Amino acid sequence: MQNNHLADLSRINSDDSYAELRNDAAFWEPWARHALDELGLPAGELRVPGESTNPVLISDTGLAVKLYGEHWCGPESYASELEAYEVLAGADLPVPKLLGRGELRPGGAGWPWPYLVIERATGRTWREAADAAGPDDRPALLALAREFGATLRRLHAVPLTGPAVLRPDSRTFPDLLKERREATVADHREWGYLSPGLLDAVPAFLPDVDELLAGREPRFVHGDLHGTNLFVDPGLGGISGLIDFTDVYAGDPRYSLVQLHLNAFRADRELLAALLEGADWDVSDSFPREMLQFTFLHDFEVLEETPLDLTGIDDIDELARRLWGVG
Repeated sequence: MQNNHLADLSRINSDDSYAELRNDAAFWEPWARHALDELGLPAGELRVPGESTNPVLISDTGLAVKLYGEHWCGPESYASELEAYEVLAGADLPVPKLLGRGELRPGGAGWPWPYLVIERATGRTWREAADAAGPDDRPALLALAREFGATLRRLHAVPLTGPAVLRPDSRTFPDLLKERREATVADHREWGYLSPGLLDAVPAFLPDVDELLAGREPRFVHGDLHGTNLFVDPGLGGISGLIDFTDVYAGDPRYSLVQLHLNAFRADRELLAALLEGADWDVSDSFPREMLQFTFLHDFEVLEETPLDLTGIDDIDELARRLWGVG
């Protein structure tokens, strides 16, 4: 039965209108209740937890509703996230359980607005925990980084059994890197975090993508491990949740370190070293250069949360050491 209090989804007909309404709690709260009611799940009190690419509402009953529009790569995000939850089902990982899915407008001529209902991640985000941590909490943060290293190792070992993006022969990841290789210098010039002279050297620094990936078995890669997609115990006692699988690939595990280190850890190399220790990562002498290559090939504005002034660095190797040196 149609609820007369539901907002008109036809208002979202462009990227701009989607951007304006995607985190509007008043617009989405009735629709989230409608979705939960359709699945026979309790709604309780609902709220928007913060800024997100897709509309998300969380409930005090322990549920999260995530909706996917046709703008801002919504169809691709929905397909990837649904595939990821199916592949991750039963894995020994702190991933919330997928409880149900449906469509807000099934069977119509327009976009059906698919949604997923997921268990709400417990604890608080890494960003909240790190920002609130004092000097006495430093050992606990390092221990959490080591624990997440072990978690990341298990994530990378999940079998790639998906039908599309998470299958071993998927071309999504190498094709993405090839696109980024062509666009990265122009993007970084616009973002302004690095010197023009250094950016002049980037095309020669970046290898051919097929050469970069040659001989490496594809792994389950989470490409957006930023500071609010990782949850920890309120008392800093352990990793409690890993969410948001819209950017997942059958790809190279090095890619997953970029957002994790530069966004979640804010380029804290001591935290990075602890994570690599926990992951039993083979750190070679070429690690800083390799990771700088993946930094330039990443799909996001990865230096946005890095609290370092990098504009005076003109040498590629100096930048690699500054960001990724863990020796």
